[in-house]
Amino acid sequence: MGFYHLFMSSSSDFFAALRYRDFILISVNQLCLTLAILIQEIVVAYSLYQLSKNPLMLGLIGIVELIPFILLSFFGGYIADRFNRQTILKYGFSLTCIIPLLLILVFLLHQQQTITLFQLSLSIFGCIFCLGILRGIYSPAFNSLRCFLVPEKMYSHANTWTALIWQLGAILGPLIAGLLLHQFGRYISLGIAFIFLLIGSIAICSMQPRNFPSINNLPIISSMKEAIMFIRHNRLILWSMLLDLSTVLFGGILVLLPIFAEDILATDAEGLGLLRAAPAIGTCIMTFILMRSNLINHAWRNMLIALIGLGCCTLLFACSRLLWLSFTLLVLMGAFDSMSMIIRQTLLQMLPPKNLLGRVAAINGIVVTSGNQIGAFQSSLFARLFSTIPATLLGGSICLLFVGVSASINRDLLKSKIKQHKHTFLTSHK
Repeated sequence: MGFYHLFMSSSSDFFAALRYRDFILISVNQLCLTLAILIQEIVVAYSLYQLSKNPLMLGLIGIVELIPFILLSFFGGYIADRFNRQTILKYGFSLTCIIPLLLILVFLLHQQQTITLFQLSLSIFGCIFCLGILRGIYSPAFNSLRCFLVPEKMYSHANTWTALIWQLGAILGPLIAGLLLHQFGRYISLGIAFIFLLIGSIAICSMQPRNFPSINNLPIISSMKEAIMFIRHNRLILWSMLLDLSTVLFGGILVLLPIFAEDILATDAEGLGLLRAAPAIGTCIMTFILMRSNLINHAWRNMLIALIGLGCCTLLFACSRLLWLSFTLLVLMGAFDSMSMIIRQTLLQMLPPKNLLGRVAAINGIVVTSGNQIGAFQSSLFARLFSTIPATLLGGSICLLFVGVSASINRDLLKSKIKQHKHTFLTSHK
């Protein structure tokens, strides 16, 4: 469900989901993962740009992780519905602890001039490629596990805590990364990322063993086709995913923040950490504002409003030369993005049947991750070709154009109801 459900009734118990031990453990894992990935991402991106001064490097990092993630996510969604999600997550996540250690090693080798900058870049891309493999395997299991850890009546509470914990990590991660990188350098920063991943692995391994319902022994292609057909026949989910994809493809600027921080706003690693944390701060603020608002009643309209706001803030951010103004605009971008995210996540939990959750989660994961990473590559490529500011202006303009086209094509969705979309799908599959 969404955040608003938690406060719709005065009898709601905000801490209800935290009475379930395994939900606490997976929440600890989620927080540690978010902190570790963001610290690692900022350290690698900032270090590579400082060493190479090539904006294309920032986009290539995402593409290298995206390729194995896409190739394996369908398989990951299949095995999440077919086998034990908990076992898949336990072993898949534990292997991610190796990545920051390998990154420390290759940076040390470059510092000692044992390897060249080109060899350093290839080594880093190799580490990120391995991370993409692991994420493609365990992410669908992770995303479809939470609904088995609490009773169905607690889904609203659990989803609220999940989103709040993710946003807490998204705020603290960049701030910690900027502080660590500025004060202690990249090696200690990556060492802290390793510690967070280790704690997250311990949390997953400490969960109680459990069994899960599985799908019939269908071939993987036929199995995934069932999930694709579900999304295809549900126009609200389909177009919400496409609209979100178009926005992150052309409106994503997070990958360019190291360039904005160093070359345009003339700030340091701490300033970069502040900028990187700003969207998550905006998300948290908007979350609390919307706690009593039912976004789903007018899902398509609210999504259009959110993404128009996001596109406009992107254009203004490109024109800013002041750190405080850029920070404020990033906060607003996070606030608008949270509206879209809440709507999409609520639709994906309300509408799919439970035996499709793993596969639908895999497809959504592919859309979200591929959009973010291809969008990052597109932004870095445009920055390389046209320079940073024109690239950001062009991306924001394309984003707004696509929102307008989508609104024109799907005018009827403005009046559609959630129950209508669910009934249509269930009826067509009887």
